[in-house]
Amino acid sequence: MSDGIHFLGIRHHGPGSAKNVKAYLEELEPDMILLEGPPEAEPLLPGVLHEQMKPPVALLAYQPDEPKRAVFYPFAGFSPEWQAMCYAVKRGIPLRFFDLPLVHHLALWKEREEQAELQKASEEAHDTEEEGMPSAPGNQPEAEASPVPPEPVHVDPFAALAKAAGYDDPELWWEMNFENRRNNEEIFLAVREAVTALREAYPAIDRETSLREAWMRKMIRAAQKEGCQRIAVICGAWHVPGLEKMPARKEDNELLKGLPKVKVECTWIPWTYDRLSYRSGYGAGIISPGWYDHVWDYPDDDGTRWMSKVAALFRARGMDISVAHVIETVRLAQVTAALRGLSRPSLEEYNDAVTTVMGFGDPVVLQIIREALVISDRMGAVPGDVPKVPLLVDVEKLLKRLRLPLTTGIKEYNLDLRKPNDLERSIVFHRLNLLGIRLARPLGSDGKGTFKESWSVYYEPEQTLSIIEKAVWGNTLAEAVVAYNVRQAEDIPSISALVDLLQQVIPADLPGLVEQMTRRLDALAASTTDVLEMMKAIPGLVTVVRYGSVRNLDYAKVNDMLYTMMARVLAGGVLACANIDEDAAADLMEKFIAVDYAVATANQPELISMWTELVRKVRESRGTHPLLSGYATRLLRDKNILGHEETAQTLQYYTSRGNAASETAFWFEGFLKSSGTILLLDEQLWELVNGWLASLDDGTFLELLPILRRTFSEYSVPERRKLGEKAKGTSGVKRLHAGSEAFNAEDARKVIPLIWQLVGIK
Repeated sequence: MSDGIHFLGIRHHGPGSAKNVKAYLEELEPDMILLEGPPEAEPLLPGVLHEQMKPPVALLAYQPDEPKRAVFYPFAGFSPEWQAMCYAVKRGIPLRFFDLPLVHHLALWKEREEQAELQKASEEAHDTEEEGMPSAPGNQPEAEASPVPPEPVHVDPFAALAKAAGYDDPELWWEMNFENRRNNEEIFLAVREAVTALREAYPAIDRETSLREAWMRKMIRAAQKEGCQRIAVICGAWHVPGLEKMPARKEDNELLKGLPKVKVECTWIPWTYDRLSYRSGYGAGIISPGWYDHVWDYPDDDGTRWMSKVAALFRARGMDISVAHVIETVRLAQVTAALRGLSRPSLEEYNDAVTTVMGFGDPVVLQIIREALVISDRMGAVPGDVPKVPLLVDVEKLLKRLRLPLTTGIKEYNLDLRKPNDLERSIVFHRLNLLGIRLARPLGSDGKGTFKESWSVYYEPEQTLSIIEKAVWGNTLAEAVVAYNVRQAEDIPSISALVDLLQQVIPADLPGLVEQMTRRLDALAASTTDVLEMMKAIPGLVTVVRYGSVRNLDYAKVNDMLYTMMARVLAGGVLACANIDEDAAADLMEKFIAVDYAVATANQPELISMWTELVRKVRESRGTHPLLSGYATRLLRDKNILGHEETAQTLQYYTSRGNAASETAFWFEGFLKSSGTILLLDEQLWELVNGWLASLDDGTFLELLPILRRTFSEYSVPERRKLGEKAKGTSGVKRLHAGSEAFNAEDARKVIPLIWQLVGIK
């Protein structure tokens, strides 16, 4: 204490600090409290005692014109700042957040980002210049001293103090030295003394810390000037030495002169215990918020209540835990604490006892405790009347009306789209996803062709920030989705990407958006000449046309585009298949597979006719890559357009001696693509393939083996096993024997292991 100023150096989110701060304030009864925090949030202070306010919560501060630049200030019930706020509001004592205003803080953040970008651009330009310079020794510039000072060391004071005391775990050191202490003033004096020594050991501080402490000192002087006799200054322990030693007022004013500014807005949002481990706002995280919550609520618990929670958790997981287990675990934890010289067990002693008694020496049980109890899935709540952007208000109203409570636990919803409430839920989920807000994630089926949808829903605080970021696009969810995706559509340069987005828009029930996207799609389709891009888009267009009727939307215009696009693919598709390498052919075959499936699904005669004509031309063209020719042959045979004799003639052409072995193998790879079951059931196809393989000499077979093995490896394990069993038969051998006097049964048996190797059977 100096001149009526009482410095309370705290650890953010520490129940020990919270307990000590609360007791100190009740004894001191200060005239004013200066609390580390953003001054812009002071108008929100009365809300801490609102009946709907349930910590953990956080102050969210952001730039309204650039919401991604934001910072969270989280609070739990056991946070000393929260206790200070509750004390001040309840007693009617003035409380001021006295940290550097965020209008400057976020502006400095923006300034640093811009400087980093300029520095990066400068370095890239410098590197480019050096690439063109000769590397002779005489041309090397002399090394210059760096004008940038050494980076200040960032120190977690409590981690440093724990290490000095011989502890690897600062949480354990904190608990042992603070949670069980009662003399509040002595603790704050001890913390101040220890941190002062740390500041002397690490004197360099960064510019941000210097500015923050200068502003804090400015606020302390202002409080003194108002005539306050007892001022409680509550801040991170690291700042206490920097605030006690007051430099001249002029020095601080000079340091704070000319700081940049941006506009800042603040609100309360729900927070979660698992997010308390994140370094945001105060830059402090804890690894056991659920345990600290227990310590705060039940400071006199001898372990019985905690162990009862553990036992109940294990029983819910099907473990046989009795009252005797609880009693023995508590006893062992207390004995262990005594042997370690502790006045009472810490979380470590309880964990050790649980491992021994309930886990029978296996520490894996601690993973269950950690997620459910040590961290906990607790989530806070904020009043409905806190300042919010209109979009956030609209989303919250929708979720409430549809009975979709936000929780940190993952909750699955199986929706039946024939039910009005489920259909509305589906529409909201799809709209949120179209805004990039991942509150709900689809599971399994995308739901466009069925009346069933499954979703996984859980809340993360960052989702609130995502909604705020998208608030510039509209005041309601529907408005924002339309405006945002119209812009997205305008920036998409390819037909296929636009069709993909259109498929996502369909379930969102926004006819106006669909109409605007259709116009954009029409313009893109008219200007493109890329056959491969059009083939990539056709399956998506078929999906849009086929399932659009489920949402009662008119997709006739899209259907017209589909026919036009297929006609253009028919005109240029053959040329796209000629004079290409293996990779390009493989990519094109995947597009053929997708288009063939889509056309079959659409089941429109004219579309099928155009597609079949293209496949026929691809097969007949002599310049077509053999991989695509083989696949086209198979497609025509599957559709009963190509008979056995024509198929055999094509096979003879590609297996003739005039063709390279690799061309033959590629043709067979395309011909056998995804046809394991067909090979088993179609005897004619089997005779063709088996006869060709049996006719290969050893050298040719070994040359083709890698490609053939790749073909057969795509079949399922049961298919490969049955093919191997079929190949093991003698039908092919007998046929060869009948036509050849040179047949040797012993040589024939040697072929069998190679066939097994070919189909991937050990």
